[in-house]
Amino acid sequence: MVTTKTPNGSTKYSFLQDGKLTPWLLVSTISATVGCSLQFGYGTGVMAAPSPEMKRFFNQSNYDRRGEYLTDNALLWLWSFTVSFYCVGGALGAYTSSYLADRLGRRNALVVNNVFSIIASIMFGVSLVANNYEMIMIARIIYGFYAGTAITVVPLYLSEISPVNLRGAIGTCHQLMTTLGILISQVLGLFALPNDDQWPIVLALTGVFSVFNLVTMPFCPESPRWFLINKNKPEKAREALERLRGAGEDIEDEIQEMKDEAAEHEKLEKIGVWEVITLKNPDWKMPLIICMMLHAGQQLSGINAIFFYLDSIYRLAGMTPDQVAYATVGTGAINVIMTVVSVAVIERAGRRFLLLLPFFLMAVFHGCLTVTLTLQETVDWLKWLSMAFIFLYIIAFAIGPGPVPFVIVPELWAQAPRPAAMSISVQTNWFCNFVVGITFSFIQESIEAYTFLVFMVFCLITSVFIFFFVPETKGKTFDEVVDLFRGKSRSNSGYEMEDKQKV
Repeated sequence: MVTTKTPNGSTKYSFLQDGKLTPWLLVSTISATVGCSLQFGYGTGVMAAPSPEMKRFFNQSNYDRRGEYLTDNALLWLWSFTVSFYCVGGALGAYTSSYLADRLGRRNALVVNNVFSIIASIMFGVSLVANNYEMIMIARIIYGFYAGTAITVVPLYLSEISPVNLRGAIGTCHQLMTTLGILISQVLGLFALPNDDQWPIVLALTGVFSVFNLVTMPFCPESPRWFLINKNKPEKAREALERLRGAGEDIEDEIQEMKDEAAEHEKLEKIGVWEVITLKNPDWKMPLIICMMLHAGQQLSGINAIFFYLDSIYRLAGMTPDQVAYATVGTGAINVIMTVVSVAVIERAGRRFLLLLPFFLMAVFHGCLTVTLTLQETVDWLKWLSMAFIFLYIIAFAIGPGPVPFVIVPELWAQAPRPAAMSISVQTNWFCNFVVGITFSFIQESIEAYTFLVFMVFCLITSVFIFFFVPETKGKTFDEVVDLFRGKSRSNSGYEMEDKQKV
């Protein structure tokens, strides 16, 4: 085992970069990402395609039960809240996720969480028969709670079961399955189940993914780090690590590193969300700011505004209904393909580069999209250039700002504060998602194409922040990353400048 001493005297363990994708590591990754991450993506995109039929149902249901139709303004507000309640539930789920992950374990928290998805799925499925749109609104909150918990715990679980050299690629699988879920929801909504009365089926299919997770996840290994550091069960940790790394592999380096972190963990009191927010340890200041900025930047870049209202954006660009359908699915397909590219290159390009350059390019594409949407009434072919800029924006997002925040956040923290830090980061994500979802349609009606200039500003702010403050974490153990911030002057950006990787 190779060790080095840091300036403050702590030990850093540098593991050999020979981790393999073993069968149990693969099964665990598939179970968590297909059962949870893919479902999250499906729930994110599922409201877009059937939105016209659902709005008509809201109006008719209100007339049937109250004797009057909704005004256009009332319907717009009601629909905006229905879409955004997903984010309210997501923030609540993210808040409680750290408690569930520490109390039940990462794996068991994901298993128990499926209850909320199944309840929401049933409510979605019977809402049309019950002629009650309020059921959809309540189900969106419940399903949001499921999603908020899932997207907090899944990256945590993946980061803790992965060897150092595969941690980035396996962590990126979370976003890969998210993008695939969005694509599946678009295809089903637009082509497979296009009839006016079939949208409850599209919404209710979320429960299928939970059934898959319930069947497969209990057989997967629990996080070895949770066993050893949180529960002080070294034999259980060794057993889980042996399954994940494969028979005959030398796991002593990892066991020793976890034991050293456990020794530090024992010196600390229980760490929850409040302790991290109030910076009980001053060394947490810069990691917390980085995590919140990256997740805020991800949502304020406008990605979910584009996916929530993709059909209306393409209609604004002057496309026919058939053109809108194919362009929407094409957008989802590009999102999936470029996330696959991110999985392949993240361990070579590094986390920082895949954040910095794409955020800057997204700002450029927002500006270009504003120009083409503004001028398309005078030049008809500009609608196709608008679609091209949306595609380029999706490419930039999918290769970096989409997956990397969920990879880098767990890497910045030690075991004790990691679940709470993930919870705070994802709560920030959901809050910004809610703000964008509730305001976008109104902003779009007010300033139309110039809406994208607002997102351009946020992309520029985030790219500047990344350039000055975000370190590279590629190839580092958890302890090595934490040591970048340990005892450093806050005026020195929280880490030594030589640890930054030039772009």
